[in-house]
Amino acid sequence: MSNHKQITGNIGVYHVARELSRVGWNVMLTVRNAKGADMFAISEDESTQRPIQVKSHAARPQDTHLGLLPEKHVTPWWVFVAFAASSEPTCYVISLEEIRARMGRDPGTRTGKPEHERLFWFHRRYYTPGSDLEMTEARNAWHRLGQARPLT
Repeated sequence: MSNHKQITGNIGVYHVARELSRVGWNVMLTVRNAKGADMFAISEDESTQRPIQVKSHAARPQDTHLGLLPEKHVTPWWVFVAFAASSEPTCYVISLEEIRARMGRDPGTRTGKPEHERLFWFHRRYYTPGSDLEMTEARNAWHRLGQARPLT
């Protein structure tokens, strides 16, 4: 991974950790570049934990490649950070089910690859502010993860 991509990834992970902490979650980061979740958000009473995958884009988002076997992804929550290098990043809190329902696949028309070699991807328009497919319900929607604090 290039240094620029690693720094962008760090910016996104730490921004998400900050935002989650602000709404009451305890955040534990995992080892960077390890397989699986980038962090765990744990409720104040420790009754709820949310594994989270973070995808950061320094400026305008790019499509997120999900590989040949998207069913191997198991982290239930993903946060896409658009414009991470700016002073006002925008985050999209999206469930793995939503990603699977909207993911696309290389049609093979340009690459000429057989079907078993065509990658799956999640289109950037779902997490680009102002796009025609923007998932506005997911924009900075930390509440989608549930309650960080017990109801009193």
